[in-house]
Amino acid sequence: MLAERGPDGLALRQLAAAEGTSTTAIYSMFDDRAGLILAVGHTASLGFVAAQRAVPLTVDPYADLLSFGRAYRHWALEHPTLYLVLMTPAVPDLHLDGPIPESEAAEPLRDVIVRLIDAGIFPPLEPDMMLGIIWASVHGFVSLELDGYFKHVPQEDLDLMYEAQLSSIGRGWRVAG
Repeated sequence: MLAERGPDGLALRQLAAAEGTSTTAIYSMFDDRAGLILAVGHTASLGFVAAQRAVPLTVDPYADLLSFGRAYRHWALEHPTLYLVLMTPAVPDLHLDGPIPESEAAEPLRDVIVRLIDAGIFPPLEPDMMLGIIWASVHGFVSLELDGYFKHVPQEDLDLMYEAQLSSIGRGWRVAG
């Protein structure tokens, strides 16, 4: 219902009927529609954070950066409704525990950015600023993909486009020399 109608179209009676329960049961579990949406957001947050934390780290922080970008997209494509709830203004003020650059979900990527800076691969800039810019780029591509902007692009080409996006992000931050 959230994916098809957005939060304003979430009808608890229809949801209860579809799930074979009563609206009373939903109200007793979530208080109201906003509570249910927050619970969905919490579930989304847990899943997204788990997917980011599941990225295996290597000795190569640049390869790890690309792996985080791939994990981001993979999770979004596997969970488009949860991504919608978590990452779009469809549910105002529900962005994990704050905007992505300030959230727990960002910690693994922030750590990789710090490793890239420490290795001299990225310039010694503020890691959170870099994280926000990287996130915006990846989020933009994935959001356009989920919105159907690339619906006429074959999947194989879309995968190549995303890999090119990730590579351009990494190359863009590299220190010259």
